[in-house]
Amino acid sequence: MPAASPSDPALFALTLMEMEGVGRVTAGRLLRHFATYDELVRYPREQVLARVKGAPNAADLVKRLFDREAMHTRLAGAGTAIEALRAKHVVLFSMRGPHWPEGLDALPRAHRPVLLYGYGDREALARPAVALLARPPITDAAFDVAQSLVRTLAAHGIAPATGAGHGFDVVMHKRAASGPEPSPSLLVAPCGLARLPAVMRPIASAAVRAGGLLLSPFPMTHGPYEHDDRERALVLAALARAAVFFEPRADAPEWGALEWALEAGKPVFGVEDPDHPMPARVHRLHTDVDFEWILAALRA
Repeated sequence: MPAASPSDPALFALTLMEMEGVGRVTAGRLLRHFATYDELVRYPREQVLARVKGAPNAADLVKRLFDREAMHTRLAGAGTAIEALRAKHVVLFSMRGPHWPEGLDALPRAHRPVLLYGYGDREALARPAVALLARPPITDAAFDVAQSLVRTLAAHGIAPATGAGHGFDVVMHKRAASGPEPSPSLLVAPCGLARLPAVMRPIASAAVRAGGLLLSPFPMTHGPYEHDDRERALVLAALARAAVFFEPRADAPEWGALEWALEAGKPVFGVEDPDHPMPARVHRLHTDVDFEWILAALRA
């Protein structure tokens, strides 16, 4: 197995995320300017410090970054971790690397990942995708619309993208993988991939066998924690070209993702819960005929 390459942006990203006192906001600021460690050390310290001005302990961080011996040790450790992930068929996607979903860069800094952990076909990220977000219980009518939409997306070569945590997700991925025109799907986990809920493992495996991809913005053994579900919803909405919400409730993480998607200018569609009226800018779905709106938005 080849060693992790120094030119791989994921190597530097993982190294930063494993450094004490470096969170994703600071790591993201550095990675926007320096894809690799070799790029960073070609710049004067003053310029690097300017890139992280205002970050906690910025001067100390820059001092540590220019301690080349210590940094090469950290890079070597990150390289070993990447090789161990590869042995488990887990790939790292970096915000400066290939296959990165550009929509993630529009997320608020506090919820913007710099790494994604993936299991499956990385080429699935190149397919146009529509995010489907729901939090059971939802009505049978909303479930029927969601299942019909998955079949329509599959027929047009569009990947359905949803979560990896509860019954709605299970049904959507089963429909994508087992329909008359099977379609690779994207699954976004609310935890590290090693902590995927047992109920989701068989369907995740089936989705991967069908050419899909299981993703997580969290380290392998992270969670699950309830407060991370907001990030899962945001990442799901951000990586797709359009987002569809099924009976979203104002107190749920999906509602925050809906509001963000509208602010970001994404095409947003929904089936409304009468007790939680959606913003006027959401295109309401009522029947299969309305799916043409979604297809038209993807062609635009």
